[in-house]
Amino acid sequence: MDVRITRIQTKLAALPATEKAVLGPPLTEAQILDFEDSHGVRLPEEFRQFLTRIGHGGYGPTYGLLPMERWLGRQTGMGQLAESFPIVPDLDVPQGPAGHCKFTVPFPGTITVVYRGCSDFTLLVVTGPGRGRLVEVNDEGFFAPRFHTDSDFLSWYERWLDFVLTGHRGLTRFADQMSGNEAQLVATLLDDELPTRRRAAAYTFITHPALSIDLPGTLLQALTTETHPAVREAILRALAAQGEHGRDLLATALTDPVPGIRSLAAILMTTRTPQGWRLPAQRREALSQHLADETDDSVRDSIQRALNLT
Repeated sequence: MDVRITRIQTKLAALPATEKAVLGPPLTEAQILDFEDSHGVRLPEEFRQFLTRIGHGGYGPTYGLLPMERWLGRQTGMGQLAESFPIVPDLDVPQGPAGHCKFTVPFPGTITVVYRGCSDFTLLVVTGPGRGRLVEVNDEGFFAPRFHTDSDFLSWYERWLDFVLTGHRGLTRFADQMSGNEAQLVATLLDDELPTRRRAAAYTFITHPALSIDLPGTLLQALTTETHPAVREAILRALAAQGEHGRDLLATALTDPVPGIRSLAAILMTTRTPQGWRLPAQRREALSQHLADETDDSVRDSIQRALNLT
C-alpha cells in the first residue's frame, strides 16, 4: 500500500468539523473491475488505491469529488475511455482558447472527477501520455486544457488537504498552484526548466499563508530574468498579493516587451480599499512618466484607467 494513503487518512481526520470532510464508502475491487471491463481500461493505480482504501466521491476541491455514476458525461462520452487523451503534459503553458487544440469536447481518455462550476471541470487522464495526471478543462473552449503539476491523484488530493490545513488564503486558484514551502517554491521559480512549474510556483505565492519579508525582492529577481510571458504574468500577480511593498515593485514591468504584461502591471499597481481605489504618489508618478513614452494604445488605456481610478 502507498504510504500516502495513511498520510491522507491522518490529514482527513485532522480537518476541523467545519470542513464537513465526508467521503462516500470505498468501492470494492469488484465494482472497479466492472467499470474497467465495461470501458476497456484500467484506472491509474493511485486512483484505485484511493477508491478502495479511502473513499468514493465527496470531500474535495470546489464542489467535491464526483461519484462513479458521474465520471462520464458530455466531457467524456461512452466508449471513449480507451482512446488516448492526446496532450503531452508540461510541454508549455497553454494559452488562448481550446480551439487551438486538435480536438474538441468530449475529451477522450479521461473521466471527470470534479465539477468546478459553469463549464469548468477537472479530469483524470486514464489513457494517453498524461495517464494518471489531473487536467483542467472548459467544455465550451474558453481556455485550453492545462495539467495540474501533481504527479498523480494521491499527490493532488494530499496537496488539497495540505492547503486546507495550512490555511491558504483562498482555494480558488488551487488548479494553478503546487505543493511546497517557500524555499522549495523559490527554487522552482528560479531554477526549474519547465515554465508550467515556474508558473505554478508563482501562483502559489498568491495565497501561501506563511511567507518571509524577503519574498517580494526574490519575486522581482525572478521577474527580471524570466523568459516566458505567462510566468512573468503570474509573478506580477504574486507581487501584488504581497501588499504595498510588492505593488511598489510592479513598476519594473512597465518596460516589459509584451504589451499585455505592461497593462497588467499598471492595473495591479492600484489597490482597492474599503474607502475606494488607492494609488500612492510614487506609483502615480511612475505611471504618469511611462504614459508619456508608451506607444501601445492598449497599454496607454490601461495606464489611464489606473490613473483615473484614484
